Amino acid sequence: MMSKEFIDFFGQVLAITFGVIAGGLLLFRVLWPKIESYILKLNALNQNKLFTREMQQMRFAAYERLLLLTHRIEPQQLMLRNHQEGLPVTTFVNALVGEVQAEYQHNLAQQLYVSDVAWTYISDLKDNTIKLLQNGKKELSGNAGLDQYIAVVLNHIKSLDENPYHAVQVLLKKELNG
Repeated sequence: MMSKEFIDFFGQVLAITFGVIAGGLLLFRVLWPKIESYILKLNALNQNKLFTREMQQMRFAAYERLLLLTHRIEPQQLMLRNHQEGLPVTTFVNALVGEVQAEYQHNLAQQLYVSDVAWTYISDLKDNTIKLLQNGKKELSGNAGLDQYIAVVLNHIKSLDENPYHAVQVLLKKELNG
């Protein structure tokens, strides 16, 4: 009799175990799509946060580079970096204009990360700087030297109500922080 009770007991244990496993599999099959959907949403959210963080870093770097650009194309800075005694004015002006254009080209991709307004100010600043450098030469007499050219350009900047290079820098800082 003991063996019959033993067999019945294990039969019941086996039936309960089978029922638990079948119920667990059924529960898993019903819940898994919801769990999987939740996991996918979490992954998408995390990727979006990562993308947003990377875009913010790229945007910050773009504004930083454009601030540096406005500083580097400021005539006083350009002339300090390129000044050589005895250099003909035409050669000097060509070097300055070439450097402004190179700086601008080097930072062309930054327009992807800044506002259209900011990029327009940068483009206008570049164009106006080139015009200033070229027009400064036109104001000189034929035998004027490098020092006279530098004085003409710097006096023009000083005569303005507002320094356009500083104004663009202020705009870039406001956009970045605002």
